Amino acid sequence: MKKIPVDKAGRVFRSVIHSGGILLRIGLSVCVLCVGCGRSASTDTGSADGAASKGTGKQWENPGVAVQPGNADAVANPETPPGPFQFASMREQSGIDFLQTSGNSGDKPFPAANGTGCGILDIDMDGHPDLCFANGAMFPQRSDSAGPWDRLYRNIGQWKFRDISAVAGIGAPGYSCGLAVSDINSDGFPDLYVTRYGRNHLYVNHGDGTFEEAATAFGIADEHWGTSAAFGDFNHDGLADLYVCNYGQWTWETSQFCGDRARNIRMFCSPTHVPPEKDVLYENSGDGTFRDISAEAGIQSVSGRGQGVIVADLDADGRMDIYVANDIHPNFLFANEEDHFQEIGEQSGTAFDHVGQAQAGMGLAIADVDANGTLDLFVTNYQNEHNALYNNLGQRTFLETGLTAIPEGSLPWVGWGTSFADFDLDGWSDLIVTNGHTDDNLAELGREGQYAQPPGVWRNTAGQFQLASNAGSYFRQLHVGRGLAVADMDSDGDTDVVISHQDSQPELLRNDSCSAQQLKSGLSVRLIGRRSHRDAVAAVVTAEADGQQRTSVIYGGGSYASASDKRLMIGMPGNGTVSLVVRWPDGTESQIKDLPRGGHYIIVQEDDPNAGTRVLTDF
Repeated sequence: MKKIPVDKAGRVFRSVIHSGGILLRIGLSVCVLCVGCGRSASTDTGSADGAASKGTGKQWENPGVAVQPGNADAVANPETPPGPFQFASMREQSGIDFLQTSGNSGDKPFPAANGTGCGILDIDMDGHPDLCFANGAMFPQRSDSAGPWDRLYRNIGQWKFRDISAVAGIGAPGYSCGLAVSDINSDGFPDLYVTRYGRNHLYVNHGDGTFEEAATAFGIADEHWGTSAAFGDFNHDGLADLYVCNYGQWTWETSQFCGDRARNIRMFCSPTHVPPEKDVLYENSGDGTFRDISAEAGIQSVSGRGQGVIVADLDADGRMDIYVANDIHPNFLFANEEDHFQEIGEQSGTAFDHVGQAQAGMGLAIADVDANGTLDLFVTNYQNEHNALYNNLGQRTFLETGLTAIPEGSLPWVGWGTSFADFDLDGWSDLIVTNGHTDDNLAELGREGQYAQPPGVWRNTAGQFQLASNAGSYFRQLHVGRGLAVADMDSDGDTDVVISHQDSQPELLRNDSCSAQQLKSGLSVRLIGRRSHRDAVAAVVTAEADGQQRTSVIYGGGSYASASDKRLMIGMPGNGTVSLVVRWPDGTESQIKDLPRGGHYIIVQEDDPNAGTRVLTDF
């Protein structure tokens, strides 16, 4: 496919400067009979006893905030000082009128519990990130349904958005689940892949504000129940390949009864009622088609109820690896061995929690949380299962430290979308998680717990996380969260947040945590690959200033069923200029010296490895 020059991809740029292991444990795969995603503790399909299992009923432990079940307007304790983060809701003024449909009903169709995601992509490359929301549908499904459909909103600046779904050609009958973004044909414009309960869709961006649905033509119209997906160039041919998580084998016709049959009250069945479906890996042929290489690549040697996927070079060997969060199955780590993938989740320490137990994994995040130069993994899980943090010790070895490194706020809740982001630009990757239960009739079934739950944001201090208090009104309320994506939506230099909710409107959170001086201390970086694929997934950027280093990564996938912007927002301690070393996915390196802080930079990999690196200023 023809590649267009970066400075002709719908943007105006101004060139400014430069050319130029350890044996941890062998865990037992123990599938707990608690509920994962879209599940209840019930495993009895025919009696009232199936609803007798109860949760802990433990309340939110966020310091300075009092939350009781069903209280959607909890207020901060006035004696608690303002926390380190401040986020302001921008939804009401945004013009976004999207209302998510989960498909939930008294029949409890299983996909409705899992919800849908959101995506951030700059469809016209004007520098303003645009928003897309995946939408569900009611069951049983109708092929002639006039809605609700997915929605695409164009960012017109100043936190204002315009619905362009119809003119763009986005949306179709059916149940959409997740979103993945990539420039699959390297024409300079991002394309959109939508996983669905049923045939997946691919919207190819024409660059003029319109899209064409072409999944069948490209050979990636998988018809299983897709959840999350991720793009990455796994074979270093400069083309974006595609990994698709599939959840399980469920149909409306074979849906089982779980709950209190005597009172005819249903709840979502446990995932153990849904046989797992194998994931799919597609190789980009470069001629406008993809080829299913799942079996030969070793991806289908195992199966699990896939929920989240993230693509990055986890062992620093120059090849992209794949990490998958599974629901009541061990998580997968597919190590890239160049001609195939080897599943090493158990050997690496990333399949189970710290006691060797499989959890109900949903969302994923990645960052160098302890600033030691290696990439760590984070997984959100179900209630009474702590969210897991896998510290990367090198040599394909990880240590699970979630309970000690993130001690507050995850056990009572059901975690979904998540991201690491340096919200206060102090050089440490902070953490955000959106929570929400799967069942909305817990009290009716005599079970403790809350359907709407508090989100959480944690401040990272040298690798230890503390739940932040008083981060804004959104964090003092209860929500039924699912998808989450991050980007600098207003180009002010910090990271903002978008969150999707069950059967409700999404939230847009403007990050107000940084002073004007702090905003000037960081820098944003966008990479454009030339020998590597244009999106530069798996590229690692090492920033250095005043004798300190910080590592950032461009990853594929992440969160839950959602797609974040691929621009890096880098915070650095100190006051001096910042130097960068970019390790591109093909193994080559670019060195950029003495970048002024506060800038928005685009770094372009040259076709000639001996040529200097182009650094552009992004208006």
